[in-house]
Amino acid sequence: MDEIVIAGISGRLPESNNLDEFWENLINGVDMVMEDDRRWKPGLYGLPKRNGKLKDISHFDAAFFGVHPKQANTMDPQLRLMLEIAYEAILDGGLNPATLRGSKTGVFIGVSGSEAGEAFSRDPEELLGYSMTGCQRAMLANRLSYFFDFNGPSTAIDTACSSSLLALENAFHAIRQGHCDAALVGGVNLLLKPNTSVQFMKLGMLSPEGTCKSFDSSGNGYCRSEAAVAVLLMKRSVAKRVYATVLNAGNNTDGYKEQGVTFPSGEMQQRLVHSLYQEVNITPEQVEYVEAHGTGTKVGDPQEVNGIVGVFCQAKREPLLIGSTKSNMGHPEPASGLAAVAKVLLSLERGVWAPNLHFNSPNPDIPALTDGRVQVVDRPIPVRGGIIGINSFGFGGSNVHVILRPAERNGQKPIDMTAMPRVLPRVLQACGRTEAAVNTMLQKGMELSADDNFLSLLNEVSGSPTASMPYRGYTLIGSQSDIMEVQQVQATRRPLWYICSGMGTQWAGMGRSLMQLPEFRESILRSDTALMDTGLVVSHLLMEADDATFEDTVHAFVGLAAIQIAQIDLFTKMGLQPDGIVGHSVGELACGYADGSLSHSEAILAAYWRGRCIKEANLPLGGMAAVGLTWKECMAQCPQGVVPACHNAEDTVTISGPQEAISKFVTELKEQGVFAKEVRSAGVAFHSYYMASIAPTLLAALKKVIKEPRQRSSRWVSTSIPQSEWDSPLALYSSADYHVNNLVSPVLFQEALSQVPDNAVVVEIAPHALLQAILKRSLKQTCSILPLMKRGHTNNLEFFLSNIGKIYMNGINLDGNSLYSVVKFPVPVGTPLISPLVQWDHAQTWDVPKVEDFSGSVGSNSATIYNIDINPESTDYYLIGHCIDGRVLYPATGYLVLAWRTLVRSLGVVMETTPVTFEDVTIHRATILPKTGSVQLGVHLMPATNKFEVSENGNLAVSGKISLLEDAALDSFHGQIRQQAANNDGEPKMKLTAHDVYKELRLRGYDYGKTFQGILESNNEGDSGKLQWTGNWVTFLDTMLQMIVVGLSGRSLRLPTRIRSLCVDPAVHMEMVCQYTDGKQAVDVHVNRCLDKIAAGGVQICGLHATVAPRRQQQHSPPTLEEFVFVPYLETECLNASGKLAEQLRLCKGLIHRLQRKLSLHGVQLSIPGLQGVPDGPLPSPEPSEPSLVRLLALLCGLELNGNLCSELEQTVEKERVCLLQDSLLQGLLDDAALRHCLDTAMENSMPGKIKVLEALSNDGQLFSRVVKLLNIQPMLRVDYIATATSLDSLTPHQASLEELAVTSAQWDPLMGPASGGMIGGADLVLCNHTWGPLRTDAGVLVANLASGARQGGFILLHTLLKGETLGETIAFLSSTSQSSSKRGLLTQAEWEKVFSDASLSLVAIRKSFYGSALFLCRCQSRVQQPIFLPVDSTDYKWVETLKAMLAESSDCPVWLTASQANCGIVGMVNCLRQEPGGNRIRCAFVSNLNESSASPSLLPDHKSMKSVLEGDLVMNVFRDGHWGIFRHQLITLDLNEELTEQAYVNVLTRGDLSSLRWIASPLRHFVASNPNVQLCRVYYSSLNFRDIMLATGKLPPDAIPGDLALQQCMLGMEFSGRDPVGRRVMGLLPAKGLATCVDADKRFLWDVPSSWTLEQAASVPVVYATAYYSLVVRGRLRCGESILIHSGSGGVGQAAIAIALSKKCKVFTTVGSAEKRTYLQERFPQLSVESFANSRDTSFEQHILHHTKGKGVDVVLNSLAEEKLQASIRCLARHGRFLEIGKYDLSNNSPLGQ
Repeated sequence: MDEIVIAGISGRLPESNNLDEFWENLINGVDMVMEDDRRWKPGLYGLPKRNGKLKDISHFDAAFFGVHPKQANTMDPQLRLMLEIAYEAILDGGLNPATLRGSKTGVFIGVSGSEAGEAFSRDPEELLGYSMTGCQRAMLANRLSYFFDFNGPSTAIDTACSSSLLALENAFHAIRQGHCDAALVGGVNLLLKPNTSVQFMKLGMLSPEGTCKSFDSSGNGYCRSEAAVAVLLMKRSVAKRVYATVLNAGNNTDGYKEQGVTFPSGEMQQRLVHSLYQEVNITPEQVEYVEAHGTGTKVGDPQEVNGIVGVFCQAKREPLLIGSTKSNMGHPEPASGLAAVAKVLLSLERGVWAPNLHFNSPNPDIPALTDGRVQVVDRPIPVRGGIIGINSFGFGGSNVHVILRPAERNGQKPIDMTAMPRVLPRVLQACGRTEAAVNTMLQKGMELSADDNFLSLLNEVSGSPTASMPYRGYTLIGSQSDIMEVQQVQATRRPLWYICSGMGTQWAGMGRSLMQLPEFRESILRSDTALMDTGLVVSHLLMEADDATFEDTVHAFVGLAAIQIAQIDLFTKMGLQPDGIVGHSVGELACGYADGSLSHSEAILAAYWRGRCIKEANLPLGGMAAVGLTWKECMAQCPQGVVPACHNAEDTVTISGPQEAISKFVTELKEQGVFAKEVRSAGVAFHSYYMASIAPTLLAALKKVIKEPRQRSSRWVSTSIPQSEWDSPLALYSSADYHVNNLVSPVLFQEALSQVPDNAVVVEIAPHALLQAILKRSLKQTCSILPLMKRGHTNNLEFFLSNIGKIYMNGINLDGNSLYSVVKFPVPVGTPLISPLVQWDHAQTWDVPKVEDFSGSVGSNSATIYNIDINPESTDYYLIGHCIDGRVLYPATGYLVLAWRTLVRSLGVVMETTPVTFEDVTIHRATILPKTGSVQLGVHLMPATNKFEVSENGNLAVSGKISLLEDAALDSFHGQIRQQAANNDGEPKMKLTAHDVYKELRLRGYDYGKTFQGILESNNEGDSGKLQWTGNWVTFLDTMLQMIVVGLSGRSLRLPTRIRSLCVDPAVHMEMVCQYTDGKQAVDVHVNRCLDKIAAGGVQICGLHATVAPRRQQQHSPPTLEEFVFVPYLETECLNASGKLAEQLRLCKGLIHRLQRKLSLHGVQLSIPGLQGVPDGPLPSPEPSEPSLVRLLALLCGLELNGNLCSELEQTVEKERVCLLQDSLLQGLLDDAALRHCLDTAMENSMPGKIKVLEALSNDGQLFSRVVKLLNIQPMLRVDYIATATSLDSLTPHQASLEELAVTSAQWDPLMGPASGGMIGGADLVLCNHTWGPLRTDAGVLVANLASGARQGGFILLHTLLKGETLGETIAFLSSTSQSSSKRGLLTQAEWEKVFSDASLSLVAIRKSFYGSALFLCRCQSRVQQPIFLPVDSTDYKWVETLKAMLAESSDCPVWLTASQANCGIVGMVNCLRQEPGGNRIRCAFVSNLNESSASPSLLPDHKSMKSVLEGDLVMNVFRDGHWGIFRHQLITLDLNEELTEQAYVNVLTRGDLSSLRWIASPLRHFVASNPNVQLCRVYYSSLNFRDIMLATGKLPPDAIPGDLALQQCMLGMEFSGRDPVGRRVMGLLPAKGLATCVDADKRFLWDVPSSWTLEQAASVPVVYATAYYSLVVRGRLRCGESILIHSGSGGVGQAAIAIALSKKCKVFTTVGSAEKRTYLQERFPQLSVESFANSRDTSFEQHILHHTKGKGVDVVLNSLAEEKLQASIRCLARHGRFLEIGKYDLSNNSPLGQ
């Protein structure tokens, strides 16, 4: 079976325009992967910076491939490359592609995608359909088939990275199965779209360094690369060269894999390889080298190589060589298989394996690399000639393997270039697209002049049609002279004409040098054979001729004919056939031979007999001469006997006749000045009447020679028969008669030449080109006229061969190889490649998609959308750190970075290296980020104006300008940054830490999370510091804005609204980043407040405008404000300051008194103490709705007691029980600080950090609602709270609040029994609130049971009512209506103390209210060890060592530190010591008297004053002014406590919320006159101005008002009227706080009120008149008689301004908003006419003013209108007019003003 071989190859690879360059790069170890911006800026989108790229993909020879320019521009550059290299691959095989047209050749192309197709088809407006035919993947194969006219299968194959090797595999099987006879296989990959690389990067496949470190331990991914390779597969029998034989090829697929689709399967690869070698009976030991897929990925290499080892390295063998071309050039994905084939074939041709790069330490997961079974070719290693395997695997699991056998070297030595000089010169032909292309080929041929194999291949491919290859050239290899010619050829086919010359061309030596050509010599020898009978030997004749030889007509005729026949034989051998033949005289014999109507022997013998007949005829001496006359002139002038014989040309005729007559006539003509010259004719007057005598003899002789005349073809144009007789019988045959007629007739040469076409290539067949001059004169210039031999030329062989070259060069295809000994195909291994020599016409460049062609959709009106996702796994999650005033806002700098990202994307540059500048940025609205989910932000760029807009959900968020920072601007920016860094003033200032800075910012409302806390340090001026650099531009730029804000005075919350300019140069920035502590990176930041700019690293921001934003009150838990006070452990008159409770008690007593009287009527004696002298007050009316004792008593008083008295009372009390549970009197101590003091004491004496609390009878006591909140004030305290009740059901109503407070519930009845232990027990604190009624059990039992729930040293807190007090007795009565004896239900304080003592509880604190409720805090006594006392008053601190020693001992003895110095710091020290190990032993007794006269107790352990203290065993005991107590924090009440005051002002508590208007006590009650200009005035009237409304409603930010920031808390009230300290009536202006009862006014802005005005009227004057006067007169310099436009004339300022203007006799125009206002003003100012008024509600006033001022405008405008009305007002201004703006809106919004 015919083997299938690779017969041709071509390619373009990274940094290699052809395979020769590729080999040089491979063998020299050049890394073909580069970092440059040929495709996109290195590092774009964070991609690896290096990749493999072809040198040129924009050029393409469209004309050659018949591709229309429109198509070429939208043709995938992959296809453009494929067309060219496919053609080159065919040429490389020594084949002319034209010879394959119509053949059964297949095309198989491996390609993965057309990125260009996406780019070219982006804009539907631009589509013409060409991008479909140019980029459709099928076209990569189909267009090749179309162009080459191949009829075999045509397929594009995509199996990802294995595509091109699978194409080879498919082609191999298609040829083997007979689907095609040959196949063109290609693979191509280009990197045009960075997004594709991003995908691979995100999948983790790419090496960050951009290097395929194949088989190396550092392999971390592959590097993407480009390639285009084509190979030609053929059957060996027809191949002219063989690179390698394909023995077998196959593929399989991994199928399902647990690790995922992209994970390689070594097992399936191994299975495939194993089966392929078995099929063709190749043992593993025969395999010398495997070209692996080897991408250098962590997973892929071990899977592949271990699979290879499993197949090839199981038996003992030489180390298996492996390599991977990806290490040299990167991974060209679909083209990688053929790139590998190219490397293998080049290595085979050169006899040495090309080395891998980047192999330093073997991958430890491939054991065979270290144990020697496998050797990576990391240096050039000679090829031994074994079998080769090639692997290629797609990342989707498609595996391909191909087995190659190298071509046999057959012992052929590579051509020795210094070998013997060649004997015969050789014609080398070449055609090409350009002159340079042809020169390259010829030059290469001359370099390799000794390599006939190569030269013959070059000649084989030189026959391309001239239409497509317009340049042709030739050179003579091995000639003595450097002949080399190239010229452009006509595209149309040119006819070839032979001109066979006659007598006169013979010369001694003719044909001698051509005898070296075998074919020529053989032809001459055939002539010898034909003449054998005549005894004439032409070969001798030619080789031995002298000057006399050819004087003999026989010799002359025979020699001439033999050479002409030999020349025609050579032409026939080279495949030339004439399209026309013309003979001159005897030359018509050669015509007959060329025409095929005479045989070789007929032609040579006819010449012989013609000569012999003439020779033997003994004719009179004749002569011939050439004369410069026309045929007609000759006929007329020739003397008697002389005839015209040959009509050579229009004015050249050969005459023939007797010798004398000829000589005489020639002389005559010369005398007349006519050209005339005798010619050598061996004394014979040919073609004259003399010839008639020879005719019969000649006819007889020729009839013997030409026995069966053959018909002449139409190609042969007769010169012996006139055209009119061409149809005569004589003209039809090349017969004896015809040739006799030739001798006797004139030669009609001129007539025959008229038949030669205009573009013919005319070759003179003759030993000497005699007719050249005549032909040049007679034929058109467009004909090419070529000689073949030349009399006397030094080297006629070279002359002949060079003209053969010229015939070729003129567009006639010929086979130059046929003149020489045949080269045996296929050519030997090592014959140079032809494909690198092919050059195209690359004069024109075509479109290649650039990065920007891919980004987003078309046109600038479509936005780039960014999805801001704030889920924890998202990269945007850091944004939750940008929390402002309790809400997460998208940072202003985030918008800028989005615009920056969009710009660099659209330009295809890299952010890291692209300096940009932002200008005039406005932040229109904030985007609030949701808790979860995402927000879409769209960025529009307007490339022409550099403007950008960022919008959210169609609403404009930010706008501004962004552009690249280039040239001068960039240099200036660099200069400013360097200067800023150098200007670091060394003035020492206090340093603030990040903690300080963010504490300050938090107070202002910036709740930044960690990610946005980038200010590492700052000085206290806020003008320099260090910012953290984390690589995130959003957070970094935000910290720069923070840096500006932190230095602004005032503590308002400000949000950025405008930035004048922001410049960034990331490259410079990175240079300025330096290391900070804790591995952080930082840059210095400098704020220049004078220039309003900040610079940090490579960033400079100028003109940040941050507007004060209103705070959201409800979001912020108000600050915990506490006071630190001394609290005695024993307080008996609590709550007596509360007027509210006193009032409640008064009401209760009145009601009880009434109830007492009511019940006495029914015979019930109610004896309640404390009611003496209580007036029987009126009933509260209506009854209080909220539950309280007052409500219950009022209800009882209102009862109609007419039935069972007890049961009625009982029912009512039961029904209204909630009144007892929630009464403010009964709960008074719980709502007071008293409860917290007790809790704090319990907490302080428990384990730090956690507390267990057990509440008894929670359903009624409900302490949990208060206690948990109080405990939670303590940060970091773990509270374990258990609420118990007699039955769990009774807690059900409280379930929700229990859950909310994280309280556990349990069942326990302390009235019945002790705590059961477990959950109910071991508490630090047991609580019981029993104020809702008297005890129902013995107090001792209750207390003992409560104590059982506490740990040793734990606390019991009991809240109860005392016996003998109004309230207690009343509650006891109300509760006991149903119970018989209830006197045991209440106890006095003394009784309680005895109960506690009996239960072994120490009473440590008592809080008793003025109305007889009490809190008792007791402590379970623990075994008290002997205390140790240590005084710590001494300032020599010697006690410190003692204390250290004490605490070091392991003992339980309490250590009492005592001190009596008021400022000794013992309290703080004890708090610290308690945190230390053993700190639970520390106790403290401290005397801190405020009153010097107070006695101090003795702090000795055995003194009685210490007895109770030691018993309580509390940590902290402070003695102050006769009481033991403690220092406690207590809340300062925050309810806006109202008080009566004379000095107050009005303000809004929340800007924008008018319902928060309040009177606020004014600091002026403490007014002290310090400034003589300022005095306190009483306000009678204060006016509301528009500014007050705008500020209060929040429409105008406070910072829109210039002046002192301290005033920004209250800015309402600008004027007043009232009286000054001496009682004068005054009116005045104020900066703020004018809505008040009294003001501190500046005398300079006070005016006396005229007596005719009321103070009410006066209050509305100062602001408007001051404004109007200041505007018009002071600033506006209003002069008499000028014209003025006053807007909003009916307003206060308007009226004042009109009055002032009219007083100056000015022409006044004013605008009003309604007809009523106009009428009012006309009445107020009668001087105003109708034309004075215009409308202020729209811009129509502009027309009105211009109309009435005849287009001139007014001199002065007083404006208070905004936006478009402001612009219109400016247009109303006359030249040199003054514009006075008193509005704030446009100033605050920074509205632009047209210049």
